Amino acid sequence: MHFSALRLGWRVFLICAGLVIVPLMANAQGDAELGRRLYWEGIGANGLPIKGRTQGDVEISGAQFSCVNCHRPSGYGTSEGGNYVPPITGPVLFEKRTANRNRMFKELYQEVQPPGFWARVRQPRIRPAYNEPLLARALRKGDDAAGRPLDPIMPRYDLTDTDVANLTAFLKGLSDRIDPGVDAKDIHLATIIGPDADPAEIKAMMDTLNLFFTWMNKDTEGDTRNPTFSPGYRSEFIPAYRYWKLHVWQLEGAPSTWRDQLETYYKEQPVYATVSGLVNGPWDEIGKFCNDKHLPCVLPNTELPNPGDNRYGYSIFFNRGLALEAEALVMYLGGADTPPARIVQLHGTGLRGTRPAKALSAAAEYQLEGTEIETVSYQGSEGLSAALAKYGDAETLVIWPDDPVAAMDVLAKANPKAAQIYLPSASKDAAVAALPADMIARTRIIWPYDKPDHYHPRKYRIRAWMHSRRLDVTHPRLQLQTYYALTMLQYGLLHSITDFQRDYLMEIIEHEAENELNPGTHPELGLGPGQRFASKGAYIAELAPEERVGYRVVSDWIVP
Repeated sequence: MHFSALRLGWRVFLICAGLVIVPLMANAQGDAELGRRLYWEGIGANGLPIKGRTQGDVEISGAQFSCVNCHRPSGYGTSEGGNYVPPITGPVLFEKRTANRNRMFKELYQEVQPPGFWARVRQPRIRPAYNEPLLARALRKGDDAAGRPLDPIMPRYDLTDTDVANLTAFLKGLSDRIDPGVDAKDIHLATIIGPDADPAEIKAMMDTLNLFFTWMNKDTEGDTRNPTFSPGYRSEFIPAYRYWKLHVWQLEGAPSTWRDQLETYYKEQPVYATVSGLVNGPWDEIGKFCNDKHLPCVLPNTELPNPGDNRYGYSIFFNRGLALEAEALVMYLGGADTPPARIVQLHGTGLRGTRPAKALSAAAEYQLEGTEIETVSYQGSEGLSAALAKYGDAETLVIWPDDPVAAMDVLAKANPKAAQIYLPSASKDAAVAALPADMIARTRIIWPYDKPDHYHPRKYRIRAWMHSRRLDVTHPRLQLQTYYALTMLQYGLLHSITDFQRDYLMEIIEHEAENELNPGTHPELGLGPGQRFASKGAYIAELAPEERVGYRVVSDWIVP
């Protein structure tokens, strides 16, 4: 046994006439919660940041190189920049390690990597199982369980015995079981629909979901009917196949009651993830539910995602919704040759009004320092009409309505004299239909989606898939976004093989979002580790009734 990295206790026993020294290794029970903190934050048992070295002599500390940065929340590791970070989950680390083709499938067959990476990742790496002393040696000296040196990029940490014991306790339970929602035959998935969702949009989304589920299950049936026709490949992956089962979680009433409804749905049938969805109200309560259950909620259609950056949360969004639109507008106005001297923003009293108004005010503090911002709330159509009568002659007028359709009718009748009027993206169709020509010329829309003339090859393939299956494409952006969410789930499950851990699914989706799967709804879609908003910017567009799409982009892509 190799003792150079271990602290040893010594007891001295006087036996007969001789002195015998017997080494006893401390075997303290580790604290898994303190191990979790070390793994995630790089904080040792003493409450201080841990220290270490990487690449031989580069000093590191605390969260700079905490375990989660490379080995990820699931412990399954990743591949990045020609470096392969192996899994360190409990079932992998503390059992004899042999090459596992299934577990390396994503790295072996789904990534473009340099030759050196391929040489390393294909090495068998057979080794004995780790135990606490061997893990201590690996963490401190950089030798694996077989005594071979680990990659120099793997830090060598200054850890106490207590730190090692705590980390061992945490790692033994990391990704050590299949998460709820998966059984031997089926994988259960849900979509969430809010009480105020438009019936036509619900139908468009549900038609897309049902068609995709049917297609996936027919594909599964075909692939599993004759599993041994390709013994060297497909038979190895047959245990990963599951039939997709869709559950519709229809919410009712006020957002404050949604959590109880979700708990009831989940108790009746736990699901592995939710996919797409249509919620006009705030995602806040749903997001808390997803986080508490560690339930991936993949790309819902909502303008009110969780506030903040939500790093490592379990909800993934297309963008930051109305808050993003407000910040992009501030950046656009601040970048003008002559920024406006005064901005009046009128907002409804619901979250679709208050949330972007607060975001605009906050962003203006450091990007429009010389601009006066006046914020006025209103309630209902009568309140908006009164506010327009009082503030409609402002140089720059911004309106955040709770009901964009009703607000456009009021705006058209009031015909305020503001030199420039800015509206959120959801107002576009109603504004084109309701506003008179003189207002059209003075009105701009904040547009967080792609230009209509941008070329995305995958968009045409998806439309061909829909048309060939006679799917009515009545709401193109909604249906393309729904398809994209389904694709992310499909690829996530394909790459996770039989490792049905939700954290791993989230990590694969982060990784896959960087690939060329954009359906053309946004200029760019991508996620980094822990990121939860795939599109980061917006355009400013002018209304153009003569155009088929009703608008024309007049700015560069703005990323706040």
